[in-house]
Amino acid sequence: MLITIPVALLWAVDTAGGLRERETPPTDTAQEEVSEPLTTPADVPGAPEARSARPGASPGVSAPPPEVGFARETEVWSADRTLTVVPGEGRVYGDGPLRRYLVEVEDGLPGYPRAFAEDVERTLGDERSWSNEGAMSFQRVDAEPVDFRVTLASPEFTDELCAPLSTNGEVSCFNGTRSVINQNRWVSGVPHFDGDLESYRIYVINHEVGHALGFGHVNCPAPGALAPVMQQQTYGLQGCERNGWPFP
Repeated sequence: MLITIPVALLWAVDTAGGLRERETPPTDTAQEEVSEPLTTPADVPGAPEARSARPGASPGVSAPPPEVGFARETEVWSADRTLTVVPGEGRVYGDGPLRRYLVEVEDGLPGYPRAFAEDVERTLGDERSWSNEGAMSFQRVDAEPVDFRVTLASPEFTDELCAPLSTNGEVSCFNGTRSVINQNRWVSGVPHFDGDLESYRIYVINHEVGHALGFGHVNCPAPGALAPVMQQQTYGLQGCERNGWPFP
């Protein structure tokens, strides 16, 4: 299924080292990677106490075989600049108001779109993600209507999807209703995650989807603390410890 890309003004970008921030301040229809207070939707409760280590794959989501996935792929600059929705409908994870989303992958990228979709579904289905304690529920679908889209795109196409931001082929963003994950960041992460690609992937999914849910950016609260998921961790950790979960 080819997707027509709408023009949208609502956006946010997660930047890596070397990308200069734009100087235009955020408005109600534009969010950038600047430090700002977190605006919490009314239906999201405060963070619970720390939980145990992450469990295995969520029930109902089949994990790809070992040879499947983007972790074994290399960075690319461009692909076909068209999007295909990953087919299939998942179970509902969590309680509370339902947020429907679809996953789409740029055609021509190396790897397996199904593996990316399963990573997204597994992350959003975890109790440490945004569905914590009945705040909301999530379901992956493959057709409209949806509340947001999670998109994997090459750096070149990310720049197009994230415009008017100057993402420079380096970073991910949120624009309109689309959480765009830059394929280079998905494959390689960032240096200050010390090779922990799984944690970075969890972070970038939860961070960009957090924008879709109405969350803004926050700073590291104190040296040595867990970084809030809406901290700009692609920039750096500001003395915090890396963390990919809204409710760790």
